Amino acid sequence: MARKAAIIGGGVIGGGWAARFLLNGWDVGVFDPDPEAERKIAAVMANARLALPALSDVPMPAEGRLTFHGTIGEAVDGAEYVQESVSERIELKHKVYAPLQQSNPDVLIGSSTSGFKASDLQKSSPAPQNIIVAHPFNPVYLLPLSRSRAPRRTRHTSWKRPCRS
Repeated sequence: MARKAAIIGGGVIGGGWAARFLLNGWDVGVFDPDPEAERKIAAVMANARLALPALSDVPMPAEGRLTFHGTIGEAVDGAEYVQESVSERIELKHKVYAPLQQSNPDVLIGSSTSGFKASDLQKSSPAPQNIIVAHPFNPVYLLPLSRSRAPRRTRHTSWKRPCRS
């Protein structure tokens, strides 16, 4: 059974994360209220399908399955990792975390923030230990690097889970 990641926010960065996971065999559920999200992610995927295999000396794994969802809860159902890539507004990020953590309370959430500390993201969260900063280098699907940051109250093992894959 394939592993599953959820992407919340399907713009350039979210689409890049989706491509990274999909082309490495993970299933991906996406939530983005933008009616153009599917088209935008399809464009990123087309670029990634051409570029990423050219960098590898070994065959790529079978591509995961991409699904789009009408709610955050549907997108994160069954996910072992969530990458939040919404606009850089703290109130929006907090608004996203509430239903996300209600639907999948123990899931690790990485935020593609470049301007907020993990402790800012964790405020008012029922499970602050599950929120980290995971800001990627761009394009996400080509550069397997992410600046990850977790404050002291984050469980040591929880934020290293995605690093094992």
